[in-house]
Amino acid sequence: MKSDFAEFDFKSQNGLDVDITPPGEWMLANLGIDLAAPEFRELPPCKRAQYRAVKNWLTKYKPKRDASNLEKVRGYLEAFHHLCELKNWERASKIIEINLDIPNNTELHNPLITWGYYREVIDLYSRLLGNLDPASDAVCFLGLGKVYHYLENYDQAISYYKESLSRMLKIGYSLGVGKVWGSMANTYLAIREYDLAISCYEECLVISRKTNNQESIGSTLGNLGNIYFGLGKYDIAIDYAEQHFIIAEKIGNLQGIGIALTNWGNALFKLGHHLEAHKKFLRAYEIFIQIGDRRSEALIFYNLASFQAELGNLPLAIDSYNLALSIATELGIPLAKECQELKKRLLTEQT
Repeated sequence: MKSDFAEFDFKSQNGLDVDITPPGEWMLANLGIDLAAPEFRELPPCKRAQYRAVKNWLTKYKPKRDASNLEKVRGYLEAFHHLCELKNWERASKIIEINLDIPNNTELHNPLITWGYYREVIDLYSRLLGNLDPASDAVCFLGLGKVYHYLENYDQAISYYKESLSRMLKIGYSLGVGKVWGSMANTYLAIREYDLAISCYEECLVISRKTNNQESIGSTLGNLGNIYFGLGKYDIAIDYAEQHFIIAEKIGNLQGIGIALTNWGNALFKLGHHLEAHKKFLRAYEIFIQIGDRRSEALIFYNLASFQAELGNLPLAIDSYNLALSIATELGIPLAKECQELKKRLLTEQT
């Protein structure tokens, strides 16, 4: 059978501009760091050296034109670590909370997860834990849960989510509580604990509607669709994916649009609408390139490979597995092992 997939050309690329951080001089002013001020001139030489390093990394470091996403924010991350050496936790936290000039205009620590720099994120959160206020600890535990979910260490992820939830509830942070319920549900979904996942999603939906958090409402509906996909109820899965897509498009949430399109495409393929499915994948892929979401990019290729294999297009399936494998290996995520195993099986079938 000839596949419709062959007419599309997927290429891995970096969709972000080089200059995505605020000017270093502005950041120094925001941090209140002025080495000419008396409070800094009178510091011991070792501490002045650390603050000088912060200033140099923020103002003198310039990423190359072909820099990776990590290199684009390296100046800020190095400044963060020097502030941690000074035990200046408040200023350090301000560094990773700064908004980047990227789609969704999100805080620095969030796209690091999206881009797949999991070890770096674990280091950031681990250094801040226990050194700030309870709300900050709750956010760090939530972030650690997300990272360990992506690394498929689901028990550890759930443990961190429970720590985060306990703190969110204690300080009465409703929006944060909703985020934790949604993230925990995603992990239960990943291990096919559907009843627990549904229960968590329902908790998330209640809070999201009370706080009018449209992004959370959309993603929760999309994830409920994933449960129905797992149960083989593809028509219902499409309905939920479409609801997620409409909300994400309305609020301009590019990552949400990409995820909704991916889920929509998965269900369409299972119903035999292969060309429609692939159009959804193509649009999702373009969005993931734009926002630098490497993990989702790898999953697109993985899904395509699986579907191509179902259609008997083994050479195309192997090509897609190779693309998924390359990205997954770069990110150091367990998907790489799955790609290797499935590719090996397909090569055996070809001979």
